[in-house]
Amino acid sequence: MNTNLEIEYKTMLTQSQFEQLTLDYNTIPNIKQVNYYYQYTDLSKMIAARIRQIDDEFELTFKIKQAKGRLEVNFSVPSNDANVFNREDVKSFLLKNDYPQSFTYLGELTTYRRLIKEAHGDLCIDENHYLGTIDYELEYEVTQDEDKANLRYLELIERYHLNNEKAKTKYHRFLLCLNPHDVDVK
Repeated sequence: MNTNLEIEYKTMLTQSQFEQLTLDYNTIPNIKQVNYYYQYTDLSKMIAARIRQIDDEFELTFKIKQAKGRLEVNFSVPSNDANVFNREDVKSFLLKNDYPQSFTYLGELTTYRRLIKEAHGDLCIDENHYLGTIDYELEYEVTQDEDKANLRYLELIERYHLNNEKAKTKYHRFLLCLNPHDVDVK
């Protein structure tokens, strides 16, 4: 198990903005990642779960909202099988943090990502496919010095004439697509 405080900046892109960014970063290969999403039984708890597959590697991640960012708790797992929630280390973490109930499988989202590692963060140019929807986003995931990472993100927003409007998380967008009339999706 490892943990990480995720702080990221993100905005949605039009298809033409996405195409311009991928043209400018055309030497960076696409990484295919599949997120298998799960929802906690007690919807009042602010926790999201996914199993991410990249090639033959799988990682179970719980994301727990914090005052700033999201705490990510990660477990390396052998597959996308829901039985990984019954593994002793996973169950121990869930019980210790007052999540005694179960998770329900919701579906999957596939991302084709161009990942550019920079001095203060990871620039991600994403094309996402889920529930018959395709969307595009720019993410900047802070790795160090949040202020400098934010300045770099704002520089990209200005250079590409993007809206600086915070995008909902992939998980949230997936849930909204799954339940379009549920405006209070966690």
